[in-house]
Amino acid sequence: MIIARIFPPQSNMYVEWKNLFTGWGDKMDSFGLIHLFSVWVLTASGIVLRLDLADRYVYWEYASWQDGFLRLVLSSILFLFVLRPNSYWHPGVQKLEMEQIFQHGIIALLFLMIGAFTKDVSMNLIIGLSPYFIAFFGGFLIYQLPLEFEKMNGEWIVADWDQKVYHLSLSTILIFLSAGIGSWLDDPIISTAAMVSTPFPFIALVWPSHHRHLQRARFYPIFILAMFLCVRMPWLLVPLAILFFLIRTVNYFRYGIVYPSFGVDFTENN
Repeated sequence: MIIARIFPPQSNMYVEWKNLFTGWGDKMDSFGLIHLFSVWVLTASGIVLRLDLADRYVYWEYASWQDGFLRLVLSSILFLFVLRPNSYWHPGVQKLEMEQIFQHGIIALLFLMIGAFTKDVSMNLIIGLSPYFIAFFGGFLIYQLPLEFEKMNGEWIVADWDQKVYHLSLSTILIFLSAGIGSWLDDPIISTAAMVSTPFPFIALVWPSHHRHLQRARFYPIFILAMFLCVRMPWLLVPLAILFFLIRTVNYFRYGIVYPSFGVDFTENN
């Protein structure tokens, strides 16, 4: 991270800016900005599905970026000013009850529909949403194992490994199932992204319990699907990159860590 080289921890500029970025970070946390990654990926999945049904071979499509951008804005407004303030969306913070899991599923379907639906709704569109919806639940179950960053020790911890086998087994099965359904529906985006993502919850399941495996299982399926979506609508890279570098810059000045990151840890002795 370039900014870490320019402002190394404990440098005068780093210390001076720490309080400023800490205040910004607290506001970002209150809005839940990091959850926009999942909100945008769900919405973009609906958009890409609609493009796929119109043209199976659509690739690197810029023409409809205005419509897509407006749909992302609509999803963001709904999340930031309706769902988040009323505590309707909080995966990863705590283990959720069955009613809350169902609630999150309805919300995920809503974001998919914001991206996919037009005035001409076909049965193919509704059926085509199913592998994305199943993949969402597969990824969502990983967040039933809360991962926390201890500010005092600078370490990631998993507060509760209970039901690890249940959640990660079901996650692996659902993501693999979404790959199979996507292949059957001839959807190259979700079928390939889900197949590439399947090993992450599986490794977290079969390897000894460690927060690094859970970090990978949380981050990479979202990242992989986002990159496959960008194959068909590359303009999505712009808002994703802005959000990614904004949050990691603020977190660097808050905690001295690079997060979110493509890596999974910061020191070998953690």
